[in-house]
Amino acid sequence: MKKEIRRPENWQDFETLCKKLFGEMWSCPNTIKKNGRLGQSQCGVDVYGIPKGENDYWGIQCKGKDNYTNAKLTEKEIVDEIQKALTFQPRLNTFIFTTTATKDVKIEEFIRIIDTESRAKGNFPILLYCWEDIADLIEENKDTYNWYVNEIQYKDKFDINIKFNANVLKPKFLKTITEYKLIPIPDNSLNSLNYFLTSPYSSLLKGLDLDLSLISNKRNHSWCSFETHIINTGSQVIEDWKLWLDFSDDVREIDDDSPKGGFYTAAINKDLQKYRTTWAFEDEKEILYEPLNNSPLIQKDSRTFKSYCIPKIESDKIKVHWKLLARDFNREGDFIFKVEPIFIEERKVEYTEVEEQIGIIENISEYVTVNK
Repeated sequence: MKKEIRRPENWQDFETLCKKLFGEMWSCPNTIKKNGRLGQSQCGVDVYGIPKGENDYWGIQCKGKDNYTNAKLTEKEIVDEIQKALTFQPRLNTFIFTTTATKDVKIEEFIRIIDTESRAKGNFPILLYCWEDIADLIEENKDTYNWYVNEIQYKDKFDINIKFNANVLKPKFLKTITEYKLIPIPDNSLNSLNYFLTSPYSSLLKGLDLDLSLISNKRNHSWCSFETHIINTGSQVIEDWKLWLDFSDDVREIDDDSPKGGFYTAAINKDLQKYRTTWAFEDEKEILYEPLNNSPLIQKDSRTFKSYCIPKIESDKIKVHWKLLARDFNREGDFIFKVEPIFIEERKVEYTEVEEQIGIIENISEYVTVNK
């Protein structure tokens, strides 16, 4: 099976690849050069050289597309770079576009047309090599293939896969439906509920409402948990690394997987600190994962850790931006959780003396229970 040749990770590496590849194709590996340095005017030419058997310079314009900018090579870019290349000194024999963009019949047709027009005016021929063309050329040129695929491995040298074990979070929220009624006229029975609702004892009954914050074994069902899997898919060991999860403003609160509160004593917590790998920074809405004892992540190995969050009641999604930082390698990306809340309904009746307050009001809050 033909090995897939992946694109370089950035446009600087793409220029280096083009220099190596065309240096081998033109049999001038020691005289082909990159043009100037970053920030200088390059007259439309990134790489130039004189192919074996030729007397004049050939120029290459390298366009990193697709994986870098999510963009395509445009007709306007082509025309603009050709105009610049016409000012290159000494005059070019041939002008070549190389791009990491995939092949496009419309752009290839445009190149053929503008190439014909250029040669008719006595100017240089114009060629285009898209990524599929370049991948074929890499396989046909042994030195470049061995250097790029077997040694440099721009894409495979360091690579990471970050996965989450869930796509949807389902927090539970309490939907309280309160019906307000007028206080009924009391009868003479001391056992009547209506009597207590309208008697001086009613104020005492209101004072009996439980404050759940004072109960240690309460449970908030609005918390959602998910696992993050970190997998080394490259060919090199990743050392001195850590992973950050940066939550969007769609969450109200976050937490890590370290033991907090409950039946754990301060002494136990202190003893467990040396085994802790995740840290929640609540104000910044960030969670940090650091491997135990700064252990490296070897090839094909993985790490998994658990995180918690409470989505805001109005949120329908949560965006998490992850960023892996290592000694010789950085990578970042985004993941979006869908939020599909589950509403637990609770109905109750309140009595009022104000006729305008009669009606039904819905209120949504976090779902907190005791001993459940």
